[in-house]
Amino acid sequence: MVLPISHPLQRYSISGYRESDLPSGAVSWSANLLRYGQSFGLVSDDGLGGPCGWTFTDGGYGEEFLAAAAALHPGAEHPGDVLVEQLITIRQLNSLDQVAYCLEGDRFEELGEHRLAEPGRSFPQVRRDLATRCADRNPRIWDKSVSAMVPVRPEPPATPAG
Repeated sequence: MVLPISHPLQRYSISGYRESDLPSGAVSWSANLLRYGQSFGLVSDDGLGGPCGWTFTDGGYGEEFLAAAAALHPGAEHPGDVLVEQLITIRQLNSLDQVAYCLEGDRFEELGEHRLAEPGRSFPQVRRDLATRCADRNPRIWDKSVSAMVPVRPEPPATPAG
């Protein structure tokens, strides 16, 4: 299902994602927040386990972003953080040269855990392989056209011409 342009996952994106390794082994990161491709703020995580930090260059868009996050993730303690994690995942998986997928037991929603198909394999090839070899493990495949992990369904048997 293609999301309407007004949906937060279509309206918002990130750019300039940067990570820094900390002496403790943790990773801090930051990214620019975009609304329909135009910058309206910066989000960062200091890697110390707290919520993200926000700096909005446009307060109205910042409030709109946080309200959209709360509507998408009403049970989350920090819904803006959850939405940013989704946007980072979308950006990273859409930029891959390989096809990403996950199987039952992979913690994609919680931790972004996913697998990568062999280099050079196309989306249809990987989908067909997953439907055949991994059907019992509820495979899902990253579909760049909808920026989401989608279920892999077995191909219906060919009907005889007649």
